[in-house]
Amino acid sequence: MRSWSIVDRAAMARIVASLLVVVPALLGGSAAPFAQDIENGQRLSERLCAACHAIGTKPTKFHRAPSFAAIATRQDVSSDLITSFLLLPHATMPNAPMSRNNAMDIAAFIMDMRK
Repeated sequence: MRSWSIVDRAAMARIVASLLVVVPALLGGSAAPFAQDIENGQRLSERLCAACHAIGTKPTKFHRAPSFAAIATRQDVSSDLITSFLLLPHATMPNAPMSRNNAMDIAAFIMDMRK
C-alpha cells in the first residue's frame, strides 16, 4: 500500500482548489437547469401569501403587509434576499414549510414585477 507523501498532498490540494473554481463556473454558466418557475411562484403566492400581501400589481383589499409590487421596487431587495427571508422563521409570518425551490419561485415571481 502506498502512503501519502507531502508531494501527493500538495498535488491533491491543487486539484481540489481547481475543482472549487471550475465547478461553480460551469454551473453558473448554465442558468437554464436552475431557472425559476415564475408561474409556480404566483400560484404559491396566491395560496400562501395573499391573506396578508397584495400579490398583484394593483392594490386590493386591506392588507397588513407590503404588496409584492412594493417589495419588488425596493433597490435593496434581491431574489436571493427574498429567498433567504422566506426560508427563515418570522414572528409576523405563518411558518409554512417551504422548499428552497418554492421560495426561489416566489422570489422570482416578486422580482419579475420589477420590469
